[in-house]
Amino acid sequence: MPMPRPFKYHGLAWGVDADITDPGPYRLDRHGKAELPNQNAGKISGSHPGYTTTDAISHGPCSTLVNAMAEDSNGFFRTEITATVDNLRVDGKVKLTVDRITLGIVTVYRRQWYDGNSHHARRTRVLPFACSLENAVIGGKALNAVLPPPFHYSDAQREEYLTADEPDRRMDAEVRAAITSSPSRFIYVPEFGRIFYGEWTLLPGDTWNPIHQIAMVRMAFGTPPSGGGTGSGGHGNGSGG
Repeated sequence: MPMPRPFKYHGLAWGVDADITDPGPYRLDRHGKAELPNQNAGKISGSHPGYTTTDAISHGPCSTLVNAMAEDSNGFFRTEITATVDNLRVDGKVKLTVDRITLGIVTVYRRQWYDGNSHHARRTRVLPFACSLENAVIGGKALNAVLPPPFHYSDAQREEYLTADEPDRRMDAEVRAAITSSPSRFIYVPEFGRIFYGEWTLLPGDTWNPIHQIAMVRMAFGTPPSGGGTGSGGHGNGSGG
């Protein structure tokens, strides 16, 4: 049976999202947000000039882009999602600074896969790309945030996984491990809290497709400032059935 309906795209990106309760309250509601206004192919960008507090969280310019590409001649539907924030800073008993946080997410589906017999046949494939934390420092020391293999795939490796009729088993296992190991990818800093990095989670989605959400940095504060937030986050998927 062919795909019963037009492909539905999904893409969302933001620079900084935070909710600070003490001091404050400060609410940074997905600064720089870009989101497809409908589920059709198209391109939308977002930006934010920056935000400053003297006792909690601050950031420089944010830029985001969601580029949902029309079906190509080979039946591929592709969406690229990017988010960048400069000069993220948390001022508390322990200070966190990051010069730049960059997130990239790419999602791919192919019309011809829909009638396949494997468990991959009706799932959009998702990978991070061009992700980085530049000069991340916590309490005067470099933040040692080692990301799992899918964050470091070459362009060729990424395209191999995304476009093959059957993804390489080793790479597929690495992707699944990068998702399931997300809860363990954090650093605990006394008098600051937890810093999660490369956090890759699955959210409920329509029909057969979960929504993949990646936050390059998520902070859960344990002392003033209280609350939490993310730097460079986004999610995407897509469905055709």
